[in-house]
Amino acid sequence: MYEIVYLSMTAIFRIIALLCIWTTPFQIFFILWGTWVVIDTENTFFNLTVLEFISQKLNFLIIVIEWLYSWFWQSYLDFVLSLPLLLVGPIKALASLYIGFWILKKID
Repeated sequence: MYEIVYLSMTAIFRIIALLCIWTTPFQIFFILWGTWVVIDTENTFFNLTVLEFISQKLNFLIIVIEWLYSWFWQSYLDFVLSLPLLLVGPIKALASLYIGFWILKKID
């Protein structure tokens, strides 16, 4: 009985790890897109925050952000969404890639 639970948890961890690894190209795309926005518009490196990028380029996600404000701590969301996109993006991409490979190494 315990082996079945162990195998299913291993499968769940493998899915999480592969999801972390497979989303890295999308994160790199958003970093490059943010770099292009900084080059092409009047936005600067520190001026282009995550919320500013979403409100300018991905306006349909504003509904999701408003929903998140109703569920999560508002000060935390204000802090996370006010960080510069080009500073947070590479850190998030590298951390996601590292965590994905670390999980795969631990379960094998």
